Amino acid sequence: MPKVTFMPLGQSFEVDDGTTILVAAIRNGVKLRHDCTEAICGTDKVKILAGQNNLSPMDDNEELTLSMLESDDADRLGCVAKVLGDVIVEIPAE
Repeated sequence: MPKVTFMPLGQSFEVDDGTTILVAAIRNGVKLRHDCTEAICGTDKVKILAGQNNLSPMDDNEELTLSMLESDDADRLGCVAKVLGDVIVEIPAE
């Protein structure tokens, strides 16, 4: 099973292959703001510190939203980025 580590919390959780970062957070009590779950609002933007290649490819909505937010290559949206292998994710401060 892939493992998601949430920083700066330093908490790691095993998840089913294909689980989104957002679902992994919710199921494990990690607070990650999310307003739409459709890669449109951008409120669940996270930074991938390691394992970027262990995530599903971006879809058109995610690419557009991240470009509008002027994000960098390490940013992903937790609601649509599916975990396919171990990743380390930095979540924004509340």
